[in-house]
Amino acid sequence: MRTNTTALTLTAPELALANLEAAAEKFNTATEHLTAGTKAVLMLAGAPLIGLAFVIALPILSVVLTAYYGGKLLVAHWAGVANYVKNVALFFAAPFVGLAYIIALPFVGLGTLVYIAVKAARK
Repeated sequence: MRTNTTALTLTAPELALANLEAAAEKFNTATEHLTAGTKAVLMLAGAPLIGLAFVIALPILSVVLTAYYGGKLLVAHWAGVANYVKNVALFFAAPFVGLAYIIALPFVGLGTLVYIAVKAARK
């Protein structure tokens, strides 16, 4: 039995973390030359805003990453997914196909009987 596995690279979270670290480094560089009181006031005012930014960004980031890795997984296993979707579609279409046969077959049978009767009457 063969298993099909592919390794996913975690480039998107690593890039986000690198950008966050770069922003923190810029903030640290900007606050190095401030007095202790000014630094404390800025930290006190900035901390809730940074926390709010993370609270707002987290759901959006999780949806984006879920879509990204889901799409990557879908592309990696496209043949299996397409076969599965086809089977599910056929499963849901089967009752309607059966209903069409139930409705159409009496008319097809009657038409066959008429055709055989006309063919026999001509001989």
